[in-house]
Amino acid sequence: MSLAAAFALSAPLAVTENGAVTGYKSAVAADAGNSADYMKRLNLIIKKLRDAMGSMKDFDELEKAGLNKRDVDRMRHAMEEKINQMMEDAIYAIRNL
Repeated sequence: MSLAAAFALSAPLAVTENGAVTGYKSAVAADAGNSADYMKRLNLIIKKLRDAMGSMKDFDELEKAGLNKRDVDRMRHAMEEKINQMMEDAIYAIRNL
């Protein structure tokens, strides 16, 4: 489960003036106007997305190595959810360009 938790915690976050933590969309909206920053963020999101998609093969290896199928399925599901979120973030960043 630690692999899935690591990816779940790797999403970009921003801290507002009052100390509240916001997600990627709020951070991008607050920083509107600088397309170079948008491109840097988009490239980072795409890189993380590729890494996450590549790690899906690791779950098959874990299952072959003897890890409980139920645990592997749970980790795979968490990674799929994270990939879906990163795809949404990438689409949002592209639209802002």
